Amino acid sequence: MKKSFVIPALLAAPAAAALYAVKEKTQPRNEDAADMVPIGGMIRSDSYDYAALRDKKLSLSPVVKLMQLLWISTAKKDDSNHAAQTAPEGIAQILDIPYIDDGTRFHKLDVYYPENTTGKKPVIIDIHGGGWMYGDKELNKLYCLALASRGYTVFNISYRLVPDVTVNEQVGDVMAALGYIAEHLGEYPADPDDVLLTGDSAGGMLAAYAAALSSSDFLCDIFGTKRPGLSFKALLLTSPVPYMDDKGYMKIYTKKMWGSDCEKKATRAYMNFDSLLPYAEIPKTCLITSAGDILARKQTRRAYNDLINKGVACKLMDFGGEQGKQLEHVFTVINPYNAVGRRTIDEALDFLR
Repeated sequence: MKKSFVIPALLAAPAAAALYAVKEKTQPRNEDAADMVPIGGMIRSDSYDYAALRDKKLSLSPVVKLMQLLWISTAKKDDSNHAAQTAPEGIAQILDIPYIDDGTRFHKLDVYYPENTTGKKPVIIDIHGGGWMYGDKELNKLYCLALASRGYTVFNISYRLVPDVTVNEQVGDVMAALGYIAEHLGEYPADPDDVLLTGDSAGGMLAAYAAALSSSDFLCDIFGTKRPGLSFKALLLTSPVPYMDDKGYMKIYTKKMWGSDCEKKATRAYMNFDSLLPYAEIPKTCLITSAGDILARKQTRRAYNDLINKGVACKLMDFGGEQGKQLEHVFTVINPYNAVGRRTIDEALDFLR
């Protein structure tokens, strides 16, 4: 055999093995299985067809397949981190409320508030992160319980994941959840005139977009949704990534989240947060980032500057080193119970209140 054929043949075997391993690790699991991880493209169900809307071309993208592997690893770290934390006691929990009753676990929300609550409490609605591909409301449950322990009624929502849907449909899910909450606030100790919307990382992007769309019929028409009937008094964005058509390496991933046909969509011109601002009214906003926030520090600062230029009352909490360490991406959500997490949350809420 000629040498020119030997080398490709030797390389082909490990490449094929690697592709097989990726395929096996990312095979869909039934949503009731013990080893199921909430990652887009990796879930089956007897009650909901996750593949029905799936962008087939996007689901086969090497970028998406590699990110599925990354999210598997991230889920293990998150499980370990959650197990090391203790949730506060005395919090009432109403779980797995369908805001769209279609059989998917991702169209559900939880409600938490202090037990023996009398009267109406200020409201926080939280949207979890996870790169648009990973997670559900369980990812942020400990964070939301920490917020509820401060005297809030907290709504913790799930939404469907890429590539089962794209960001366009995720925005629609969030808006549907907000509409449901608006209609059902009276069933809980919740003040409809005192609502704060928050989200972290990808959830920060979705929260920023939801706040903008909630104030604009024009933007709702672009995204094919409707205003939910909620008026937000404040917005808390933790390491948001709302510039998905931004220059740089992140665009390789973020732009794909809008689907393989994103260039043909009406939303194509609105993949960056600043493109929404001329049509939107944004409430008082606090943004949190840190020196160790390599994924979102630049975008968080950009969002702050864009909001300041629009005239929005803003606070940027940008941490350098804390006790000799650089605080990581979404550190307040990852651990809301340690000293820096508690202090940062309290300071942010004090500003927004």
